[in-house]
Amino acid sequence: MAQAPSRRGNAKREALFAEFAQAVPLFQSAAESVNDAAGVVLALGRTELQYLDRLRYGPATESELATAAGLGAREHAAVLDRLELAGYVRARSAVDARREARVELTSHALEWIESLWGPLRDEGFRRFSTWRMSDLKVVARFLSEARAIQEEHTARLRALAAEPASSRPRPNRSRGGLSPAAVRRVHLFAVAHLDGPLRLADLAERAQLSPYHFARAFKSSTGETPRAYVERLRVEKAQELLRDTELPLADIALACGFSSQSRLTTAFRRATGFTPARFRRGAGAGGDGA
Repeated sequence: MAQAPSRRGNAKREALFAEFAQAVPLFQSAAESVNDAAGVVLALGRTELQYLDRLRYGPATESELATAAGLGAREHAAVLDRLELAGYVRARSAVDARREARVELTSHALEWIESLWGPLRDEGFRRFSTWRMSDLKVVARFLSEARAIQEEHTARLRALAAEPASSRPRPNRSRGGLSPAAVRRVHLFAVAHLDGPLRLADLAERAQLSPYHFARAFKSSTGETPRAYVERLRVEKAQELLRDTELPLADIALACGFSSQSRLTTAFRRATGFTPARFRRGAGAGGDGA
């Protein structure tokens, strides 16, 4: 019979994961600092640098570039215009008229990329040249998996930004209210942080108002108090988890930002007329919880 892992072994693994959790953001920040410094030299912003980075690996169509950057047609066209005017990219005509033209880096851009990022690559080769192949393979696998995790989360965040309007507070343009853009910033922030405490000051900061003025403006714009709005989002998330997962009710409560299962039950019954357990039974039977 296989032995269960020891508590000591679990503690070591958890400590290593904690070290990863700290090291990865620091690595990302260092990489972003390099890119920011290079952007100053090239007089380019992060989005333009993202285009150059994608094109380092070969030509791409305009739609591929726009999708990779998560930009709409208008924003993409503006970025491409800036890069073309700076002499960093050019469009290459498609051989087949039915295919989309491809964009590629100019020799000017390639020279700058080599001069700015080449030393970083060379220093990496120098430092890792003495590592064993087995260690390098572990690092390569880690980077590949970490990249996949980030790409999946990027897709989730972009889906969140494109969330159907039915789940958002409905802004109006009444005097003294919030702008639609401010309401959207508050909504996206709240949805992304439902599993933790959401203070009034945190929401107000997204609208660049004091908590007092934000509370009045939010109610004027949406018809809901910030507290009622956050509770509605928590209940909606609980409904989703009850329908789509087998998580225990206590875990669902915590995932939705409720301090206990009893608080989830109280808020859920107030909003829907049902307890979470009864709602789950109805959803499992194909009903709507009735």
